[in-house]
Amino acid sequence: MNTAQVTLWHGVSRRLFGGAVFRGLRLLLRQRLPAWFSSVREAYLALLPLTAMGALALSLAEIPYPPLVNWMLQHLGSGWQSWAYALSAATLGVMGFLGTCAISYKVSGRLQAVQRVDQYGQLTTAAVAGAAFLVVVFKGQPDLKAFGYANVFHSIWVGIACSELMHGLARVWPNQMDASEMEAGLPLRSAIELSVAAALSMLVISLVYGLLGSGFNWLTQSAPVAAGVAALQQLPGFALNLFFVLINQLFWIMGINAGQVFLSWAGNPGALLAPSSVAYDAVLATPMFMNAFAHLGGAGATWGVIVFCIFLSKDRGLRRLAWLSIVPAILNVNEPILFGLPMVLGFRMALPFVLAPLCCCGIAIVAMQLGLMQLGGQLVSWSTPILVSGYVMSGGWAGPAVQMLGVLAATTIYAPFLRRLEQRREEQRRSTFARTINGFMLPIELAGPRHLDRDDVSGALARSLVRDCEADLGSSRMSLFYQPQHDSLGHVVGLEALLRWTHPKHGPVPAQAIVNLAEECELIHRIGVWVLNQACRDIARWRAQGLQGFTVSINMSSLQLESSEWTRQVRLAMREHGVSPHELDIEITEGRNVSTTERANQTLTELQALGVSLSMDDFGMGCTSLLYMHRFSMNILKLDGVLTRHVLSSPVDQDIIRCVCELARAQGMKVVAEYVETEAQKELLMKLGCNIFQGWLFSPALPFEAIAPYVKNCGVHMHEGEL
Repeated sequence: MNTAQVTLWHGVSRRLFGGAVFRGLRLLLRQRLPAWFSSVREAYLALLPLTAMGALALSLAEIPYPPLVNWMLQHLGSGWQSWAYALSAATLGVMGFLGTCAISYKVSGRLQAVQRVDQYGQLTTAAVAGAAFLVVVFKGQPDLKAFGYANVFHSIWVGIACSELMHGLARVWPNQMDASEMEAGLPLRSAIELSVAAALSMLVISLVYGLLGSGFNWLTQSAPVAAGVAALQQLPGFALNLFFVLINQLFWIMGINAGQVFLSWAGNPGALLAPSSVAYDAVLATPMFMNAFAHLGGAGATWGVIVFCIFLSKDRGLRRLAWLSIVPAILNVNEPILFGLPMVLGFRMALPFVLAPLCCCGIAIVAMQLGLMQLGGQLVSWSTPILVSGYVMSGGWAGPAVQMLGVLAATTIYAPFLRRLEQRREEQRRSTFARTINGFMLPIELAGPRHLDRDDVSGALARSLVRDCEADLGSSRMSLFYQPQHDSLGHVVGLEALLRWTHPKHGPVPAQAIVNLAEECELIHRIGVWVLNQACRDIARWRAQGLQGFTVSINMSSLQLESSEWTRQVRLAMREHGVSPHELDIEITEGRNVSTTERANQTLTELQALGVSLSMDDFGMGCTSLLYMHRFSMNILKLDGVLTRHVLSSPVDQDIIRCVCELARAQGMKVVAEYVETEAQKELLMKLGCNIFQGWLFSPALPFEAIAPYVKNCGVHMHEGEL
């Protein structure tokens, strides 16, 4: 269809069906479907410990090594096998029911966030969804097998439908009671209000399933389906194996564990699948054969994904996911990979997810046809580890060799798709990091709630950065760079120490961002002590090289003013490294909510008594620093960059700078202009009264090794006691 036809069809459709339909569809596609998919993934990931526990229990109950079984029977008795089967039934056997409750809980939580429904309804909704699942799967006759994986599809649609119905009805049902009227308060009111919604939701789901169930029965008994089954029965066993592998993968993409459904069909009269007690059937599809040689690591032959991620991937997150998936994959449980990448309900990996097990199955079939592998050994369960299953079923090393060839083929199939996935993840990671880190750089008074307390991506990244920064403190990833400060003749009169941190994953992290995060916890004090000691150490090293006569400035957080230990730390660092007071300058940043408490005043008094130079950074955009000028003898004022950047074009900024310089001159203080980038800017700042300059006109911040040649080249025009 061309553009004109699409436009015409759109207009006609709007007139026929109305704009509300299209708005509803857009809402469904843009909001609901992603929320549902995410809820399903999160629900089954939350149940992963039970899945792994059940697979381990099943493997224990069906150990394919008779000597070990006999030893366990002799020393442990026969009860251990019954216990293992019971544990498997208590986990894998109820996965459909638990999945319904978990999905409903997740969907309900997302709806609460949007609709602002009382939180007490979330558990109620999950409980109602579980009851609705039982009504649907029991079909009038209770059967404990219905609790399990065979009804995963029902768990998905019932969990979603029940949550949507419950919350939709709860929104429109009028509130008739006040929480204050009941002793139990809000929980009881919410439960009573949701009772009607629960009853109506159960009724709707039962009616819908009654209609769908009748339609499904009619469909399965129809002539086309019967003809299709008859046609499939004419296919040889190897073709049926490929067919069922294909169907299994297509169903898994939609979140349906078709393998468990196939196992429930296996061995039934007229079925296309051989019983579970058969290793390979030349006429029927064989579940045991498919599990051992097609689903290597679980549906999708995901051992290929694990091998690629561990040995070939450059993405640390994928490697970590693969390592965490190894133990479950040994038992052919691959939910971490299926829902973690994701492959289920995430269609970017659908093609290799289908092709890899088909290829593995084809390799095993060819090996059988050529006589390279014979399955004359013992039977195994689906949870038997790879290589072990091949060895036991084939009675030799032919089985493991075929399985390893399948893993290699699966790795090759997945490789290009995983490469593209890596690229997308890297692009997304960089975009998310850049967007989030900009929020961390906002002043505390503008940033809103504490970043470390948030439950979103921003909070997770903030906590991760704080942990990583604490771990890297003192390592080669953390360093100090120094930006030179020049007088009007170009001589070096000082250096400002600037924190630099290169994150192993994200690369360079802006110092302002990590300082803001550190000020939300105790990390700021550790960073301050490390910066102080590193700067004093570098001063001593420069003096040993014959460089002296300039002052090194370090920034002090306002929180350090509130610490009774800060002055002692300064004294200890100066004593340990032999630094004189005139060689060290401590900057107090006005823009960081400088404290005016008694403790802060005492800290400044103690620092002044040590003889170190005190500077007021970012002067000119607040009033707190005027109080410090009134109470203490400051040595240096550093103009706020907002003023100096626009000094050439802003008469107002020029007037402010002129007044600040006159005030500093009257108090016997130096004035440092930051962000000086052009000669014209420098000349104007000199006329306005600035006498020290810092910025890219002279030099960016330099590492320790570059300072000595730079200072020797520029010269030093500063004597002890001047600054």
